[in-house]
Amino acid sequence: MEHALYITSLSGLKGKTGGYTRLYFGAEFCQWRLPGPAMLRKALGLAGDAGLKFTLMTPWVTDAGLRKVDALLSVLADAGASGAEVVVNDYGVLASVKGICPSVTPVLGRLLVKQKCCPRIPAMFEDITEAGREIYLRTGVEGPDAAGLLKKWGVRRVELDNPVQGVRAELKAARLKGSIYLPYAYVTTTRHCPASFDGEGWQAFTGCKIKGCLKTVLALHTPSHGARILMRGNTQFVENEVLPEGLADMGIDRVVRMEDVP
Repeated sequence: MEHALYITSLSGLKGKTGGYTRLYFGAEFCQWRLPGPAMLRKALGLAGDAGLKFTLMTPWVTDAGLRKVDALLSVLADAGASGAEVVVNDYGVLASVKGICPSVTPVLGRLLVKQKCCPRIPAMFEDITEAGREIYLRTGVEGPDAAGLLKKWGVRRVELDNPVQGVRAELKAARLKGSIYLPYAYVTTTRHCPASFDGEGWQAFTGCKIKGCLKTVLALHTPSHGARILMRGNTQFVENEVLPEGLADMGIDRVVRMEDVP
């Protein structure tokens, strides 16, 4: 089993590389949190010094965000980092990867794998059939149509959440490998980011300068299911440290550890 460290700030790398073979760095849910080219070069250097392979995280994007991502892909192409990956959460970014740095391995991100991670799901299991439960345990990439599309674009790895109801993926049949994330499972995201509201409008639509998300994580408690939801900027997460059994049988061969709410 491979172990990777996921950080969104380079300060999170200091003294924490032991036991890891790969570094995940970037922004998964907001284009305004993407690092600039200079920061990416620094991250690549630090990963190389620590003997870590490198994975760039990218979010869903607008046209403005795609231009930011393209600049980062050019840095990766120039660096020629061995074993480098790009996690894509937008199919436009996937096209850019193939066009700008085809030597880098594209990986399908959590937003496109389409798991169901609502913390209310376990409470529903008593009232639905086993076949119904499968819908909430599987991913959206295991069918032949999805697997065929990913093969066409050169995607061989997909990123999985670890929702509270568990995972029962069958990636091997789709000839895919999987990474599973701990401890924060993505629940939902939005462009109406409360951390970008300046009293007059949503900066997230035009370029966020406030970046309140960098300073604050909100904890939300809902009596209907009792789970604590964590909110960083525009995205909500639920925490789950318990890995499902049979990871290898499902085709999952990498655990990605997040040091903080991403």
